[in-house]
Amino acid sequence: MELSLCMIVKNEEKSLGACLESVKDAVDEIVIVDTGSSDGTKAVAARYTDRVLDVTWTDDFSAARNASMEAATKPFILWLDADDVLDPPESEKLAALKARLGDHVDAVMMPYHYGFSPDGSPALVFDRERIVRRAAGFAFEGAVHEVMAVSGHVIREEIIVRHTGSHGESSNRRNLAIYRRLLERGTPMTARDWYYYARELKSAGEYAEALNAFDRFLAMDGWLENRLDAQIGKGECHRALGDGHAAKAAYFTAMAQGTPRAEALCAMGECLLEEGNLPAAAFWYRAALQCDLPADPRAFVFPDAYGYVPLMQLCVIYDRLGDSARASRMNEQALLLHPGDAAALSNRAYFAQRLKE
Repeated sequence: MELSLCMIVKNEEKSLGACLESVKDAVDEIVIVDTGSSDGTKAVAARYTDRVLDVTWTDDFSAARNASMEAATKPFILWLDADDVLDPPESEKLAALKARLGDHVDAVMMPYHYGFSPDGSPALVFDRERIVRRAAGFAFEGAVHEVMAVSGHVIREEIIVRHTGSHGESSNRRNLAIYRRLLERGTPMTARDWYYYARELKSAGEYAEALNAFDRFLAMDGWLENRLDAQIGKGECHRALGDGHAAKAAYFTAMAQGTPRAEALCAMGECLLEEGNLPAAAFWYRAALQCDLPADPRAFVFPDAYGYVPLMQLCVIYDRLGDSARASRMNEQALLLHPGDAAALSNRAYFAQRLKE
């Protein structure tokens, strides 16, 4: 089956070429919707396709994405952001997948690697609905942090999309402005809207307002994974506001939602470490090492919370408690996960000298 790549762009001349170059051999059509670029974005796009369309920006990412999908002509649609890439092995897997796509498939979930450690390992991993059958009629929803609710025969393919950009201050300001205009107009906000609005507020350092937004979300019927993350987010806001007791209560609530997640256990450990309660902090970091990765591939997973972070923090704690040998062992285990890690290598040199004394 043939595949259309559909994208929305604005002022992406620095990243768009790498994205299109990485996937051009695996797709049969490229549709680029430009929402008002003032740089050379459209010139870059024109090197790869003659389907470059102008769409007026209306403070609605879903509207722009849906416009790009409506312009597609192939049976299946792949969507990407301008700062996404498929490394060569992933692009080859995508090309091979096309031969297996047919009317029996409605959507394809694929892993998204978002943010990276210095050694190149992903800092955040979750699945996204990445390919849809055009005739199935799926559409994006949500003015910001848009999503497609796919159904029917949904398959998962281990084809990794790697996000090379970051959610910086300008993106944060833009998203907050969109949410606030929605509220000013009296536009109804879904549970998902309140969740992401709260996250944007937290990123902007507006912690009290973020707590209110998280509570608005939690009072609604939101997805369990988002509810878990919202409690952790509330804990971070409380800590930023100097309320460690409320922070720990939020982390406990996150743990009570189901099988405890390492992200919540590490947050609890960090809170206690900040308070100087080293034995209690060590308990929670050791517990984090016992956690399994979530079974739901759509969950937001920070892989380092399941190994590297608790090991490095235990290294610090045991050294402060006077057990340098145990601290060194924790550091060496962390190095097995991230060989060449600068912090762990520095620790190794420190312990080599310390253990001689």
